[in-house]
Amino acid sequence: MYLKRIEITGFKSFADKTIIEFEDDVTAVVGPNGSGKSNITEAVRWVLGEQSAKNLRGGKMNDIIFAGSEGRKPLNIAEVTVTLDNSDHYLALDYSEISVTRRLKRTGESDFFINKQACRLKDIQDLFMDSGLGKESFSIISQGKVEAIFNSKPEDRRGIFEEAAGVLKYKQRKKKAEQKLFETEDNLSRVQDIIYELEDQLVPLAAQADAAKKYLALKEELTEIDVNLTVTEIQEAKAIWETKTQELTAIEEKLAGASKQVHDLEGKLVRLRSKRNRLDEQIETEQQQLLQVTEALKQAEGQKNVLIERSKHTSQTASEYEETLAETAEKIVRYREELQTLETAIAEKTAQRQTLKEALALATKDVEKYSKSSKELMEELRSQYVEVMQEQANTANDLKYLERQYQQETAKNQQSLAKHEALEEQMVEALAMKETLEKEQKVAKQGLQEQLEEYTALKATLEAKRERLAQRQNDMYQAMNQVQQAKARQKSLQEIQENYAGFYQGVKAVLRHKNQLTGIVGAVAELIEVPKEYTLAIETALGGAAQHIVVENEKDGRAGITFLKQQHSGRATFLPLTTIKPRSVSAMVQNRLAGAPGFVGIASELVRYPEQVQTVIQNLLGVTILAADLTSANQLAKLVNYQYRVVSLEGDVMNPGGSMTGGANKRGNQGSLFSQAQELQTITEQMTQLETQLRSVEQEVQALSQEVKTATERAEMLRSAGEQNRLKQQEIDNKLANQTETITRLTKEKRLFEYESRELHQFLTEYQAKKATLTEQQASLTATKERLDAEMKQVEQEASQMETFKAQAQERLTTVQAEQAVAAEQCAHFARQKQDKQEQLDELLIRETAIRQQLQQLSSHSSDHQLTEEGLAAQVAQLAEKQTALQTSLQTARSQRQALQEEVDELDTKLAEENKRQQQYLADKTQIEVLKNRAEMQLDSSLSYLQEEYSLTFEAAYEAYFPIDDLAQAQQTVKRLKQEIERLGPVNLSAIEQFEQVDERHQFLVSQRDDLLNAKEQLFETMDEMDQEVKERFKEVFEAIRGQFKVVFPNMFGGGRAELVLTNPEDLLNTGIEIEAQPPGKKLQHLSLLSGGERALTAIALLFSIIRVRPVPFCILDEVEAALDEANVARFGHYLSEFEDGTQFIVVTHRKGTMEAADVLYGVTMQESGVSKIVSVRLEEVKEGGAIEKSN
Repeated sequence: MYLKRIEITGFKSFADKTIIEFEDDVTAVVGPNGSGKSNITEAVRWVLGEQSAKNLRGGKMNDIIFAGSEGRKPLNIAEVTVTLDNSDHYLALDYSEISVTRRLKRTGESDFFINKQACRLKDIQDLFMDSGLGKESFSIISQGKVEAIFNSKPEDRRGIFEEAAGVLKYKQRKKKAEQKLFETEDNLSRVQDIIYELEDQLVPLAAQADAAKKYLALKEELTEIDVNLTVTEIQEAKAIWETKTQELTAIEEKLAGASKQVHDLEGKLVRLRSKRNRLDEQIETEQQQLLQVTEALKQAEGQKNVLIERSKHTSQTASEYEETLAETAEKIVRYREELQTLETAIAEKTAQRQTLKEALALATKDVEKYSKSSKELMEELRSQYVEVMQEQANTANDLKYLERQYQQETAKNQQSLAKHEALEEQMVEALAMKETLEKEQKVAKQGLQEQLEEYTALKATLEAKRERLAQRQNDMYQAMNQVQQAKARQKSLQEIQENYAGFYQGVKAVLRHKNQLTGIVGAVAELIEVPKEYTLAIETALGGAAQHIVVENEKDGRAGITFLKQQHSGRATFLPLTTIKPRSVSAMVQNRLAGAPGFVGIASELVRYPEQVQTVIQNLLGVTILAADLTSANQLAKLVNYQYRVVSLEGDVMNPGGSMTGGANKRGNQGSLFSQAQELQTITEQMTQLETQLRSVEQEVQALSQEVKTATERAEMLRSAGEQNRLKQQEIDNKLANQTETITRLTKEKRLFEYESRELHQFLTEYQAKKATLTEQQASLTATKERLDAEMKQVEQEASQMETFKAQAQERLTTVQAEQAVAAEQCAHFARQKQDKQEQLDELLIRETAIRQQLQQLSSHSSDHQLTEEGLAAQVAQLAEKQTALQTSLQTARSQRQALQEEVDELDTKLAEENKRQQQYLADKTQIEVLKNRAEMQLDSSLSYLQEEYSLTFEAAYEAYFPIDDLAQAQQTVKRLKQEIERLGPVNLSAIEQFEQVDERHQFLVSQRDDLLNAKEQLFETMDEMDQEVKERFKEVFEAIRGQFKVVFPNMFGGGRAELVLTNPEDLLNTGIEIEAQPPGKKLQHLSLLSGGERALTAIALLFSIIRVRPVPFCILDEVEAALDEANVARFGHYLSEFEDGTQFIVVTHRKGTMEAADVLYGVTMQESGVSKIVSVRLEEVKEGGAIEKSN
């Protein structure tokens, strides 16, 4: 894995969107001081999860957003995206490329994304935890972090080793375990309070449970009898419906037979009438033929004279055609010769065009060649010229910055001198004040009367606060009691839901064992969420369907039924998602309903449910309309022509077909599956409010307790003898301490002044050297600029000669193009001439053919005339014979037509009889359908009663059905049971389960203390195991790093040795790490005793050792080699090259040795004040140009 790309927008000085592409090489980011290059490091640190504005060199997090400049307004958003190549799946995400984005708005809002999917900051931190790539990991090292390695305490230094060992996740788990331990102990303290509360609830719940049991007994007896009465009605209606269905099937079969007979007769009639029509046509045709034959006999004689005359005319016409034919043949020969000549000319011109085309291509290539070469050379020189000008600007900026820094340091020195004189004066005054206070310390006095007055006032205030504290403590105990009651009720409802109380036996069995079955999605009542105002309406609309079980397919439904049969656990209805089809109200009906008074909505659109069960909910509620009240429901039912069920919010129903169901619901919502879920949601919300109120009261009690405690302590202090003298003495002591601190502060400031003076002297020494170096660079860049300018002028001169060659080539190109155009025109002209001649030749050939045909026809006519004269006598005889035959055929056809007409008349009579019988069948069918529909309406009404009154399907009711002998007595019993139930009044049906649950919970809580103690012990064991894992991992990685450090240190220093030492080897969880180093020529000593450069190089050697033990995909080093000399920088660069195959390095630097080790350079500049820009160039490209030569 490696860092592929960074996109920065609005982060610190990167106002514009900046994209930096990285390859799996060593990349160096360079630029003058203040250009913003370190902002790239901080951008990566921020996007990987950094939360401290201080670590990003800011006062608050909003400081990272671009704050504006002289020419730009501030931005309101900062965004950074890093893209990682994860093709080796180094990170635990199944993506070959991972992008992580962090966005901050000036309003304080933050957004986080992984692969453009919104996430939490914790998700990003978890992704990189123990990967070596976190915000605090050793993969991002700045100069400040290098200093922290050798300046920090040994105990603090172990953090980087823990990151390398990958134990941070174990430490976080231990922290969570400690938090859970605290929660366990807190729960133990509350258990006894809950037990007392449960004992208070048991007495009233027992009375309510007795009433509920009596209600359930009566209700069970009522349900059994009433359901059996309804089942009897359903069976009777079903029997009538089945009988009429059979009769309807029989009559439909008869109707189909009659229809087939009618169809057959009509088909036969059509065929007979068609045959009759053909005979009519035959008779008419033969009559016409007879007339024609008779007419032909009359004309035979006249034709003979006409033939004689035509023979003479034919001979004369034949002579004229022979003369024309000779002339046409002569023209054909001449035209063919001319066509041959034109084809030869066209071939010559085509060859000439091909030659000109090749010449045109050569001329075009010459023109392009002379146009292109000088432009490319000039563009390259201009590019180099721009780069030199940019380097000049950067060098000038560095000179200006150096000069400005010199002026600032000089001014700062002047201020320090003035401040130093003031410090001397303050020191004299502080010493004099200290002497005075030491004298006053001996004569402190205060009046006793003031002490007594203050004590009296404080005592009155204390009594008032104690009364207020007692009152608020009482409020707190009441609030705690309310919270405990709410928690108990919540727990009771949760356990009711978990035990599926209120569900039928079969449904409950399936739901309790859904983990053993496959494809169980859940009961309908579990899957939908109903707003409180629609609860009664939706419950009424669903009825028993609320307990239907949704399964994924038919196979899962069959498995559920088999399970119920095997377990003898009752029955249940299953709704396979693959077979249930959605139902909906038509769009036209919805448009009518939209503006209707009292229309609430379509039931399926008023509840919430998972998308997976949409088809089931649409099937159950998609054709149910909700109305505001019964009147509105009645009007809406009329509006939809009683085609859909309409349910009012009060539970009244308008059924399809027009029947109505309603009245008082004796059950109310007691035990309702929906009401229980809503009560659980309500009590959960109430508990949240009660807990908030309790916390508020607890805070107030705590504050009051603190105030009472403070006042009490003050009163006790005032009662002490000689308190005022002690207070005076304390005041003087405080003043003395302040003066001592002042003297200490002034002493430190004097030392700081001396240190700054030394720093200024060192700066002035370096200033001259840096200025000389930059001036020399400026002169070198000026010479390069003048050379490039001269080369560009030379290219411009050579470009004039190129223009001459280009003009000559252009002239040749124009000439060839003109010749080609002339040749093309001539070729086209010859082609048109050829086409004209060909058309003329074709006309002559056609004419020749026509004349020859005419001559042939004339010859044939002459022969025909002779034959015709001879055959006229025979023709008359034939016509007479044909006339006799036609007369005979006509007589036969007229006889056949008469027979067909008689058969058609007979079939017409049969068809009328069959039509009459078909109409009778249709009337019988209509009557049967009326009786069937009446039985069906009765069946629907009884089924609806079962669902609405008892939430039962017919199948569930029939399961417990038994025949009733005396229907009248059964009806009287139903009436009596309903009256007894009504006299009971409101009944809490859940009291039975609540009583059992509270009693069970009372016993459970006693044993729960033991469970909590066991859990506490287990938590201790878990923390011990995690501590052992941390010790083993830490020790293993420490030893590995220690071994590498012994190898890397002498390589980096060119000799010497180094050692990592644990400060407390017996305590691996908290031990610090001491670094001992012995550079060449020196003795072994602690890191703190080395020089600044030696400490920096030692810290860098340690970082390289860690990377060798725990390789990371990429590592960002921000000016870590700043304190090294040139020789050590070269060693640093050499080590970077050794890691190229294993770790991608991105180095922020201004050291030449580091730049030479890089494969890619990115330059950061501020051509516009306050705005950073990026310029990149690969070193191998620079070497090819000869501008930079990489040193080994």
